[in-house]
Amino acid sequence: MKPIPRRTFLGSAAVLASAACPCLAKTTHDCCTIPVPPEGAVSISPGLVTISLARIPEMRRTGSFLKVVDPARNLQIIVAKPEKDRFVALSQKCTHGGGALTYVHEHKHLWCTCWGHSKFALDGSVIRWPNKNTPKPLATHEVARKGDVLEIRVEGLV
Repeated sequence: MKPIPRRTFLGSAAVLASAACPCLAKTTHDCCTIPVPPEGAVSISPGLVTISLARIPEMRRTGSFLKVVDPARNLQIIVAKPEKDRFVALSQKCTHGGGALTYVHEHKHLWCTCWGHSKFALDGSVIRWPNKNTPKPLATHEVARKGDVLEIRVEGLV
């Protein structure tokens, strides 16, 4: 049997690893089933994202999260409800490698879904990273609840 060069083996392993989502071993698949807001539930204007909790009642549940993405406006945020009366909003793009982040309620942190290397606290600080070069903290956004509406201030949003 002819030996496989290390580079070929590692390349094949990377392809296989990316084919299966790491959350498949769990009973919930938060990073695979990205919550999509219903039509009209999210409004985006310069500097402000509003979310109607009346239109997305599952966001009232502690542990829920929602991703708001608008490529035309370079908007990628994740909104989570870690506690009864608290919502947080952060960039949903990993500062290590640019991968998508998901909210892990059990540990109350954001986790990179690409390789699972990076973890971020809900204040945006870095908890864990894969190498000696510490990534930047995540951008956080001010969230205010006004009745059944969340108002999220996003600096630089046009």
